[in-house]
Amino acid sequence: MSRRVLAAIPRKGTDIDHLAQKLVKHYQPEVLRGDKAFDIEEFFEFDLENICGVKTDYRELPPGIYGVTDSERKECIISAELMARPRESDKYFARSTIAHEAYHAMVHIAEFRKKRAVLKSINDNKHPALCLYRQEDVPVYMNPEWQAFRFGGALLMPEVPFKNAIRSGAGIRELVDLFQVNPANVRSRAKALKVYVK
Repeated sequence: MSRRVLAAIPRKGTDIDHLAQKLVKHYQPEVLRGDKAFDIEEFFEFDLENICGVKTDYRELPPGIYGVTDSERKECIISAELMARPRESDKYFARSTIAHEAYHAMVHIAEFRKKRAVLKSINDNKHPALCLYRQEDVPVYMNPEWQAFRFGGALLMPEVPFKNAIRSGAGIRELVDLFQVNPANVRSRAKALKVYVK
């Protein structure tokens, strides 16, 4: 069965990257020097709510659900079970999940709440702006999941330190260790930035 999504406002990958870079520069500028990985848990716990008014929490979620952002309740929840897993790969997956959900909290909650309010005022519940589409039928730049994945990569692997590490000879394994992400995240970020990683 295909996953259903609301269509988001169209966004370019470079614009999403720019938002991530602004946040890194403001909250953890040392990450841009390549000194350390972005502390996404600290950002989630202490900064996200101040930015967008969305409450954050770690809770038990249904099996297979690792993060949920609820626009009605203005909540962003990460699976407590995922956070408790001891394996390094699970910790890296948790980091990417938090970054992904943070984008939904910062951008999509306000966007989708505004759409609902406008549509409510004109009393048209069948308006196409609130229709759910099969994910593969939404253009990539309007797909909220693609936008959140792109942001997660940019937040955890900012362009300058990522490219600098590659220029210094870092391969996938070294980039995994440096940015504390899984290999799939490294490959996806390299593709987005159009750089080759060995």
